[in-house]
Amino acid sequence: MKPIQKYSKQEKLAAILEYNPSRTERNAVLGYLLAIRKNDAEKIAHFENFGNSVHEIILNANTYERGLLFGYTDKRFDEYGWIRGMIPIIENIELDMHNTIHIGQSLNGKYAVTINWSTGGAGGGSYPSVWNEPITEYQEAVKQGVAELEERYAYALEHISDSCNYNERKIRQLIAKLKEVKRQYLEPKQLSLFNIA
Repeated sequence: MKPIQKYSKQEKLAAILEYNPSRTERNAVLGYLLAIRKNDAEKIAHFENFGNSVHEIILNANTYERGLLFGYTDKRFDEYGWIRGMIPIIENIELDMHNTIHIGQSLNGKYAVTINWSTGGAGGGSYPSVWNEPITEYQEAVKQGVAELEERYAYALEHISDSCNYNERKIRQLIAKLKEVKRQYLEPKQLSLFNIA
């Protein structure tokens, strides 16, 4: 298959119009489409530096734009030609092996938070990336992770009749551990003025 850079203007327009973008991709598709229609060589080159097909271009351009929020200005392609947008984890706050708050920090110091959770048979998780909302303060990042786990556990408690996916005993243990995390990370620390032996 020939790269899109070798397509005629009409072929490019047809390829873009065939592409079915997600909601988050619509602005990138519109930007590329307008660049082609207006013969804006600079903008066309900008988009076509992201890949050799409409699919590659739109996904990579979108990830690059999100990365700018986190201070990533270079185009970091992996060996397969994709910009991944993963943010390095600086801390894992573990409740147990399957329930963790992941705090990532980007080049410009902004944080991204994700969780891994499991309440029996149900669970999920992800890795911090440019697709998370940027958070400025560390404590706010911890609060975000705690809130996400609280939301998952509250839902699980409401559905404990499905004992295969939602184990009530496990959920209650996780809620207790989460309270300890909140105390340790979010409550103000009392400073002692005197050293009592």
